[in-house]
Amino acid sequence: MIKSKMVILLMLLITLPACVPQKPGPSGKVQQTVELHYQMGINYLNEDKTPQAIKELTAAQLLASGNADVEHALGLAYQKQKLYDKAIEQYKKALEIDPKLSEARNNLGTAYLAKGSYDEAIIFFEECLKDPSYSTPEKAAYNLGVAYFAKKDIDKAIQNYEKSILLKGDNINALYNLAFAYEEKKEFPKALEYYKKALSVDQSFKEANFRIGIVHEGLGEQSKAIESYRKVLELEPEHTGAHLKLGMILIKVGSKDEGLKMLEYVVKEDPESAFGKQAKEELDKIRNPETTSNNK
Repeated sequence: MIKSKMVILLMLLITLPACVPQKPGPSGKVQQTVELHYQMGINYLNEDKTPQAIKELTAAQLLASGNADVEHALGLAYQKQKLYDKAIEQYKKALEIDPKLSEARNNLGTAYLAKGSYDEAIIFFEECLKDPSYSTPEKAAYNLGVAYFAKKDIDKAIQNYEKSILLKGDNINALYNLAFAYEEKKEFPKALEYYKKALSVDQSFKEANFRIGIVHEGLGEQSKAIESYRKVLELEPEHTGAHLKLGMILIKVGSKDEGLKMLEYVVKEDPESAFGKQAKEELDKIRNPETTSNNK
């Protein structure tokens, strides 16, 4: 069965203060300059202009050493650049200054998660969940689920995705990943339930529709799978995974010409991907059955 890449969003850009809090340190014009650099850095981060953000936040850091929010924001900027070791260093600086800054602790966990250091990541996410003052515990629970899934501990991943959903019922990423985890366990009815819940949050979520099609195939419900794949193509006409899966089903149910066109589209548009290679294999089987059989 083909698997599209699971959506894993690490929830990096956490809500940051609108300006640098008034803490002991620079005052007057210097403080105003710090605030200006800081706010410009945050604006650049939100605009995905990360090098500019790093420049502004570094300027703020030089003028206001010992400010947790500046160190935290600089960590976010480094992480967006995939400079994970630098990000970790910055998050730790922020936590040394303000041990109660659980957003920095959560982001520290995501940096370890991005590096593949899952056990270290888990420690920090669990610390976030133990902090009664942490305002967005659903993010830490979700990230715990991602970490356990990466460790192939599907049951613990499910537990934490469910916890995230209990804390925030419309957490679409947790709903999707929970469904995917149940799909991995071949618990297709449960997977279908949560993919549909993700769609109830956002009907345009094409990957949820795609996975629903795969689950319907797993349940032997071809007509429903066809409907789901067609829905994906309405949302994203160039979705090669949906073209491939839909083409294969159509050939099976007798709509050979339409199915072949779907497979040909995949080979033409995305020949080097897993989808493209499988589409080519399927076309070869259909067009050269004797050669394919002899190769086996």
